Amino acid sequence: MTDTLPPHWDLSQLYTFGSPGLERDMGELKELSHNFLRWRERLSDPGFAPEEFKSALDELVGLQERVERLAGFADLSFSEDTADQRYTSFLGVVEEAAADLANDTLFFELWWKGLPEERARGYMDSVAGHRYFLNRIRDFKPYTLSEPEERVVNLKEVTGAQSLVALYDSITSRYRYQTSFLPEPALLGREEFSVHFRSHDPLTRRGAYREFYSVWSAQGPVIGQIYQSLVRSWRIENVVLRGYASPQSVRNRRNDLTDEAVASLLKVSREEAPKVFGRYFAKKALLLGLPRFTRYDVYAPILEESGGPIPFAEACSLVDSAFRGFSPRMADLAARVAADGRLTARLMPGKRSGAFCRSILPEDTPWVLMSYNGRLQDVFTLAHELGHAMHSMLAADEGVFQFQAALPTAETASTFSEMLLAQALLKGETDPKRRASLLCHVLDDAYATIGRQAFFALFEVEAHRMIEEGATPDELSDAYFRNLCEQFGDQIAVPPEFRWEWVSIPHFFHTPFYVYAYTFGELLVFSLWRLYEKEGPPFADRLIRILSKGGGASPADILASAGVGPLDDDFWRGGFKVIGEFVDAIWMPPRHTRGMAARWEKSP
Repeated sequence: MTDTLPPHWDLSQLYTFGSPGLERDMGELKELSHNFLRWRERLSDPGFAPEEFKSALDELVGLQERVERLAGFADLSFSEDTADQRYTSFLGVVEEAAADLANDTLFFELWWKGLPEERARGYMDSVAGHRYFLNRIRDFKPYTLSEPEERVVNLKEVTGAQSLVALYDSITSRYRYQTSFLPEPALLGREEFSVHFRSHDPLTRRGAYREFYSVWSAQGPVIGQIYQSLVRSWRIENVVLRGYASPQSVRNRRNDLTDEAVASLLKVSREEAPKVFGRYFAKKALLLGLPRFTRYDVYAPILEESGGPIPFAEACSLVDSAFRGFSPRMADLAARVAADGRLTARLMPGKRSGAFCRSILPEDTPWVLMSYNGRLQDVFTLAHELGHAMHSMLAADEGVFQFQAALPTAETASTFSEMLLAQALLKGETDPKRRASLLCHVLDDAYATIGRQAFFALFEVEAHRMIEEGATPDELSDAYFRNLCEQFGDQIAVPPEFRWEWVSIPHFFHTPFYVYAYTFGELLVFSLWRLYEKEGPPFADRLIRILSKGGGASPADILASAGVGPLDDDFWRGGFKVIGEFVDAIWMPPRHTRGMAARWEKSP
């Protein structure tokens, strides 16, 4: 982590293409998967003993670990270079192998769902460490098809939705953006180009956004058709065939949240986010000296970054210091990611945009992908992704089926890590303007993770309904623009090019209804932060208890066991209240007036 050049991971720790180990494991997976079929006959025997059930489940765990390792290698390779045809092809091969495994083991899942409750409890007593996973399988019994139908769904997924998502990634990762608004124009990929969205110069921000959405809108109708197909596939399988109440109910069920809990989250966010972030943007406009605040200015820095790019080694030191001040154990876990060669942060052509943490097996150090440009924002991204990695490592004892947290709590460690970094930077800063700038950074991220994602979720609900009714991509863009106008109100101008922003949001394509998990996680973290302020250092143990459960219980149960909740309207409003206190804490020059702020406070 001390090299000038950001690190690049070593995927050979998993496999190398064409290696005997890769070919062997692919072959053994197929062989062992078929071998698992021998349990079908034993399951029908009334004398099937708990000891045999444990043996069968242990074998299933082994198969899952094998496929996770192969799928992890395929996904990481593809993410490293989405333009490499070898990686795209191999990803398809592994996805097909995973579908074959799902079909070969499907009988076991269906048998388990169909067992009487008393008999199921007897088996679970022999495998207590997998209790939540096994109960969750049974929860989905009402939405399960027949075995032949489930087999068809598994196989069609490989050439259906999964291939459409890969196509979306392949097409859009090739987009290039011209910096004609700069003195020395250049053609850049998304990660390098997106730094200009946060430029201190308003003309640069405007030029960057116009160029970005010019590229996306040119192919918007085509990308929109991919989205329409994914939405229809999601609805046909889950609502028409499986019988879920709505497209969003599918994700709610998988997240082990009730429809009512998610509706509460989005209702409160719809009411509170425009008010609290509107008040923030009013202050920010005054700090920036802007007579009119527009969507171009949402992520504008209050102060221009000085001193050049932050060296990667310094970024690592800042993150490590912030983590270590809270919990040396968590800091040591985060340090393992780079030390074990599991971090890639270099700018590379064809590299998947954005950032992610990929946890493959519970006993292994997770993998982190990001593109480091030397900005303060990149330092926060590093803290965020290392937070994900810490979460997985803390939950390693939960095993392969339960160590990964459900989506709503999956953002807990990552967003709390960003708060720790912000706290550490604020402690070391005495200049009121720079402190205001850091608070604005926290609130920019809070808006991006709470307000923005909540309105993304509201758009998704509307988009799925509209596509069912035959809406075109242009009509979806109109709906998205109305969503933006509601989000920002009359006080912030939204330029027309933003109507195509929705096609540039990968989560809409990759994981339908994922985005409300960000709102859930960030509001939760603000509530946890309030507890941390009250309790001080002992709070670290409470947070570690939450994180160590991984996906071993429902989000509500995990939080309740740590004294957090219930997840009702008042809980979510409590999170917004903490955000409002951050807004109040922003230093303003003595000469400022409350003109714009007053207008916001009177806005509905």
